[in-house]
Amino acid sequence: MTQQSTSNLPLWRIVVLTLLTALSCSVSYANENLFRQARELQLEGKLSEAVDSYISYLSQPANEEELTEEQVVLYTEALMQLMNSYQSKGEPETCVSTLQELFKISPILQDQCLRDYYSVLGYALSRTEKMAEAEEVTMKIFSLPLHHATPERFFRDYAYAAAVFYSNPNYQQEVVEWCEEALLQAQQCQNTSGEQWVTAMLGSLYKRNGNINKALNLFLQSKEKAKEQEDELGVLNSLHALIDLFLYWDVPEYANLYASEAIQIEKSMTTPNPMVSAQTYINKGRALLGLGEFDSIAFYIAKATELCEALPYNSGMVDVDLLHGIYLTDKGGDSSHLGIQELQHVVRQGTTLNQAKAYHQLAQTYLKNKRYNFAEIMLDSMYALLQQSDMPLYINVNYKPILDYYLQDQNMLKVEQYTQMMLQEQQVLKAKKLNFNLVQAITESQTEHQRQELEILQLKQANQRLWFIIGAGLFAIVLSVISISLIRQRRKNRAQIKQADAKLSELVQQLHQTKAEKEMISQEIDDIMSDKDTRQELEALTPSVFQKSGEPKFRQRFELLYPNFLPRLRERVPTITRREELLSMFIILKQDNKEIAELLAIAPRSVLMLRHRFRQKIGLSAESSLETFIEEILMLPNS
Repeated sequence: MTQQSTSNLPLWRIVVLTLLTALSCSVSYANENLFRQARELQLEGKLSEAVDSYISYLSQPANEEELTEEQVVLYTEALMQLMNSYQSKGEPETCVSTLQELFKISPILQDQCLRDYYSVLGYALSRTEKMAEAEEVTMKIFSLPLHHATPERFFRDYAYAAAVFYSNPNYQQEVVEWCEEALLQAQQCQNTSGEQWVTAMLGSLYKRNGNINKALNLFLQSKEKAKEQEDELGVLNSLHALIDLFLYWDVPEYANLYASEAIQIEKSMTTPNPMVSAQTYINKGRALLGLGEFDSIAFYIAKATELCEALPYNSGMVDVDLLHGIYLTDKGGDSSHLGIQELQHVVRQGTTLNQAKAYHQLAQTYLKNKRYNFAEIMLDSMYALLQQSDMPLYINVNYKPILDYYLQDQNMLKVEQYTQMMLQEQQVLKAKKLNFNLVQAITESQTEHQRQELEILQLKQANQRLWFIIGAGLFAIVLSVISISLIRQRRKNRAQIKQADAKLSELVQQLHQTKAEKEMISQEIDDIMSDKDTRQELEALTPSVFQKSGEPKFRQRFELLYPNFLPRLRERVPTITRREELLSMFIILKQDNKEIAELLAIAPRSVLMLRHRFRQKIGLSAESSLETFIEEILMLPNS
C-alpha cells in the first residue's frame, strides 16, 4: 500500500503520529536515525517521503532539560530541511501551515528553538507573497537569543532576513549588511550550501547600487566555488546573477552564453527546484529577446509557464508575464493587445521593479500606437515608482520617444524631468564602456591560463604536439570571434554615447531659459539670508518643515540655525549615513521615537534598530545616552 503523505494532515493526525512514534522510541529525545533517513530520502528526490520523516522527527517528544547542543542543532537542521523539501515540491502554502501546526505541539520550538522557528517561518511566508507578515516575523529573530549558537544558524538567520527584505526599498542598507554578515559566518561553517545564493544576492545589490566591478567579481567567484563543490543549485544561482548583470549591461550575447550553460545544467539535475528551473528558462527567453531572436522565445516561455503555474505569482509567473508581454507588444499587430493584458497583470500583482518595467513597456507601446493619454499615465506611474525610495531604482528606459513626445507637446517640465534621468543613464553607459575592459581582461586572463597549461602539456608529452597545434588553432579562432564581438559592442556603445551627447546638446539649448529661473532662485536665497523677518521665521524651525517642505528645505533651515553641528558630527562619525544624520537632527528638536518614526515614514521598531546601529557605530556603552552624545557635539565651542 502506498504510504500517505502527512504534508497535508490536520493537527489531530500529526498528534496521533507523534504518539505512535513516541511508543516506538527507546529514548526520550528525537531519534537521530529518523533524521538521517529523512535526509537520504530528500537527497534521492523522494520529497513526499522526506517530508513525512521530517514531520515525524520534529513531532517526537523530548526532555528539554536533557537536550544536548548536538540534538538542538540537528533539530533546527530538520526544521530547515523540511522547509527546503516543501520548496522543492513547489508547495509553499502547505509548508507554512505545517510549520504553524508543528509549533503548536512542540515545546522545543516554543522555547529552545524559537528563534530558529521564526527565521524559517519568516522565509517560508515570503515565498507565499505574505510579505508584511514575513517581515514582521523575521524582525523578531534579532530580539531573541540563539541557544547553542553555531555559525551555520547565524548564517541562516542573516541570509533569510536578507532574502525577506530584499525587495523592500526602505531596508536596502540593512540587506547589504545582512548579506555581508552571512558571508562572514559562512567562512566559519563546515557546510553552507546557501553561500552561493547569498553571494549572488549581494552581487545583485552591488549591481543595483552601481558597484558593477564588485558584483561581477562576486558572481564569478561564486560560480567557480559552486563548481568546485559540485553544487549544481549554487552554479545555477550564480549563472542567473551573471545573466542579469550582462542584460543590465545590454550585452545579450554574453547573457545568452550563460543562459545556454544554465539550461545544460538544468537538464542534468536529478531533483530540480521549480522556482530555479523556471528562472533558467525565463533568463534564456530574456537573452533571446535582447538579441532580437524571436523564433525560440515562445518555447522557453511555455516551459517556464508550466513550472510556474503552481507557484505564488511573484515567485516566477510575474517574470513570465513580463517577458511574454514585452515579446508580444514588440511583435505588434494582433499580438499587441494580448501583450498589453500580460503587462497589466504585472502592474496589478508584481513587485515594484517589475511594475516599473511593465509601465515602461506599456508607455512605449501606447506612444507607438499614438494613444498619448494612456502613455502619459503609464509614464507618470513608472516615474513615481522609480523615484519613490531614498535609493532610486533604475531600468533600461528608451528615452527617445518619451522626449520627442514631450518636446512636441511643449511640456518642458517633463522634458527636464526625463533629461535628468537620461543624464544618470549617460553615466551608466560610460561605466559600461569602462567595464568592457574588465570583461576583456577576464577573457584574456582565462585564455592565458589555458595557453600556459597547453605549453606545459606540450613539454611533458611531446607525442601530443599535433593535438596541441589543433587546439591552439581552434583557440585562436575563438579569440578572434570574441575580439570581433567586443569591437562591435564597443562601436555600438560609442554610437549610443555620441547619440546621447547630441541629444543632450539639443536639450541644453531648449532648456536654456531655465538658467535664468535658477539664477532668480539663487537670488531669492540670498535675500532670505539678508532679510531679518525671514531669519526669524527660520529660527522657528519645527519638524513640520520636514513633512510639509521636504528634506532639502528642512536641512537648509537646520544648517542656518546650527551651522557647526553637522560638520562636527561628520568629523566624529565619518561613516554616518543620511538617516543617522536625520535621527540626530530630530533628537536636537526633542522628537521621541514615535514622532521620528512618523517623520521618516517607518515603523517604530525600525527607529529602534536605527538608534541601535548608530550607538554601535559611535561606540556608546549601554549606560551612555545617545541624546547626551548629540547635545555635547551641539554645545562644543566654535573653533
